[in-house]
Amino acid sequence: MSRDDDQTWAELIDSFHTSPSDGDQPWPAAEELSPDDPLDEPRAGDFRDASVTLGPLAGGRGGPGPDPATPAPGIDDAAAEEAANHFVPPPPAPIPRGDRVQRLAWAAVIFPPIALIIVAIMSWRPSDEMVFLAVVAFIAGFVTLVARMRGHHPNDPDDGAVI
Repeated sequence: MSRDDDQTWAELIDSFHTSPSDGDQPWPAAEELSPDDPLDEPRAGDFRDASVTLGPLAGGRGGPGPDPATPAPGIDDAAAEEAANHFVPPPPAPIPRGDRVQRLAWAAVIFPPIALIIVAIMSWRPSDEMVFLAVVAFIAGFVTLVARMRGHHPNDPDDGAVI
């Protein structure tokens, strides 16, 4: 680093430890409140830096519509808070049963590998025909499930994750 760079770096570091002067505030005057100042009414000059103020359009305090801090008439605070913070999900859709071919294909995909694993764990020696039937059943079930899969509907607006 050159001497100018070192000097600039030192000035930058020193500027972090200094406070801004009273006339130069990096925030609007509305944020200059003491703990005793009321928050309901804006003071004169609060929005000297703001180009647009929402005023009564902001809703909430002083705006149109109900005040969100007050509960509806007839509702106590605890019940209103519980109702606002409690989420009840809708009941899930029932699991589709599928037709007989689909259930048979799932059984052919699941049970032959499980049967061959059990046979291998028990150290049994199955006949070659049984192993061949298990492999053929697995492949046939897998091909059946893939062939019966629903394809992409041309009117479906969902393109998936688009990056």
